[in-house]
Amino acid sequence: MALFKKYLINFKAKIRSILPAPAILILERIRSMPNYFCWKFDSRKGYKSFLNSTKHLKNNYNNKRCVIIGNGPSLNKIDLKLLENEYTFGLNRIYLLFNKLGFQTDFLVSINRYVIEQFHDEMSSTTCKKFYHYKYRKYINSQDACFIPQTIYGLNKFDKVNNGFISYSGSVTFLAIQLAIYFGFSEIILIGFDNNFKNKGPSDKAITSKGEDSDHFHKNYFGKGVIWQLPNYDAIDFGFKIVKNYFHNTPSKTIINCTVGGNLNHFKRAELADYLKNSKFGNKVND
Repeated sequence: MALFKKYLINFKAKIRSILPAPAILILERIRSMPNYFCWKFDSRKGYKSFLNSTKHLKNNYNNKRCVIIGNGPSLNKIDLKLLENEYTFGLNRIYLLFNKLGFQTDFLVSINRYVIEQFHDEMSSTTCKKFYHYKYRKYINSQDACFIPQTIYGLNKFDKVNNGFISYSGSVTFLAIQLAIYFGFSEIILIGFDNNFKNKGPSDKAITSKGEDSDHFHKNYFGKGVIWQLPNYDAIDFGFKIVKNYFHNTPSKTIINCTVGGNLNHFKRAELADYLKNSKFGNKVND
């Protein structure tokens, strides 16, 4: 069954590689509709549950900042002690960094099939407030987990995360950004977004790792034997352009890239320590 899923995903990746972006968007919209409507009317893990679970978070962090921590190897070049008093979002296997951080992130977000299938128990064991793709809810038993589907809404709904997240984005990053906006954070700081993978191949292709992982901050992030998908740079670029456009049209909110190096060039850059020192927005101890 696992092998069949891998071949199916790679077949879909092949189809997407030959279709123009508008056609992909239409197909993704159609494909997401059954799952979306299931979420909309699911009383246990769907729309109402999401609203109830996040009502204390919605717009609760106005005039505050948060840090969304990517998974790139550049994290090993940052003084992570700087994050001790920050509100933080972690992605996928960020828990491998917790010992080095000295704390757990406030939020953990994961939407990829292979990550959830292979590591749901490890993610569930964290104390973070967790957000997962609704489609893979069967793997998650955590009582504190929230679920989001892919959206059938247009791009103008980017800041309405309760309507679902953008389907054609290529990265869990975009759901984390949407959640941060939904929670009211006025400033979003990105770190660890290298946007540069050494493993090459067709976009979205599922591969089995043959050794240590050099594309993430930990050698065992996607270590030997782990199945994961290669990045879709076109989809990621599309998603970051949406994000850039949102912040351009929303002057009350700010996004800044404090990643050390890397190829994410859609946003203004800054050095993390200096930026935190001069930020006008509050963290956990400084309002």
